[in-house]
Amino acid sequence: PVVGLFLNFLFGLPVIVAAAVATDSLHFSLTGSLLAAGYVGVFEMGIAFVLWSYAMKKAENTAKVSNLIFISPFLSLVFIWFILGERILPSTYVGLVLIMAGLWLQQKKAAQKQDAAAGVVSGGG
Repeated sequence: PVVGLFLNFLFGLPVIVAAAVATDSLHFSLTGSLLAAGYVGVFEMGIAFVLWSYAMKKAENTAKVSNLIFISPFLSLVFIWFILGERILPSTYVGLVLIMAGLWLQQKKAAQKQDAAAGVVSGGG
């Protein structure tokens, strides 16, 4: 997975540059946008992906671990509010409620399937 991520970035970067040149929108400053793009590429896409992949390999139950990804919107909001001082819009809260409802529904359905499977295995009914 790490090599695949690297190859995606390696082959994707020239395509992005070509598209930006073709649309005449390749204007950036070395201090602002290039540093921001580098930060996103290294930390948010690169290191985070490698750590996530490692966690999934070490996990006994990947389904439960994979649900942890949905904590990131909450953490992002906390960081945005406390560190950046940005106002959180009501639509953001609606989105968070929808995410939580989806997780709850997913967990409920998984528990029902597990209970049904346990009932069949134990002979209960």
